[in-house]
Amino acid sequence: MKTLHSVTAIAAAALLALTLAGCAPAADTGSSDDTSTDSGDTTTDDGSTGGGDLITLSGTGDYTVGVTAPIGGYELKDVDSQPDGCTWALEDADGKTQFENQGTTVFITDVNAFFQTSGCPDWVQFE
Repeated sequence: MKTLHSVTAIAAAALLALTLAGCAPAADTGSSDDTSTDSGDTTTDDGSTGGGDLITLSGTGDYTVGVTAPIGGYELKDVDSQPDGCTWALEDADGKTQFENQGTTVFITDVNAFFQTSGCPDWVQFE
């Protein structure tokens, strides 16, 4: 009887392990079920400031905040004012524009938001 109990316990543990393994998050393949199109490129910059990796977002792209655009402050690279033809907007989860075209700096703080940029130089995260 003790052997049957041990076998049952081992089988239950194995089944639990297989079930939990199936619940692990899948690797991000770049697609999502939301209606946004995260077509922007995100890269890291191994710059010497602060010892951490800073993020660069392409000047043209759509980003899901907290997924393809990490929360933080960003500024347009190598410009003093917003260039002609450069547009950007932060939208809430309902698609309502919260901020748009307000200069060379943007603070992305709401994880249920989207950042859209078009025709701009790259955006560089700052500390």
